Amino acid sequence: MSIPKNIEAELEKRDELILALEMLMVDQACRLLALEAMVVNMAESGHVKAADVKARIAQESKRFQQHFEGEGLSGFVDRAQRIAKQLSESASAKVAKKKQTKRAK
Repeated sequence: MSIPKNIEAELEKRDELILALEMLMVDQACRLLALEAMVVNMAESGHVKAADVKARIAQESKRFQQHFEGEGLSGFVDRAQRIAKQLSESASAKVAKKKQTKRAK
């Protein structure tokens, strides 16, 4: 028994949508973990230390591993660390720009 072409096309669309949603969920989880690691470290001191952020991501990534399986999880920790680095560099650049502006006045 074969599946009609229109139903097969709909199933393929559904599979693509599910995959896109899974990728989005993994991306958002990485961003959440990166932000969480930065915020936890900011509360303890005035500045975020990259090593502390990496350690926090490595420690807390275990709870995300319970929710994600398979290839979608490969690179999860690296991705979260890369996002944290980008966020902290962006924040550092803004602080440096504000200091330059204050000095210029």
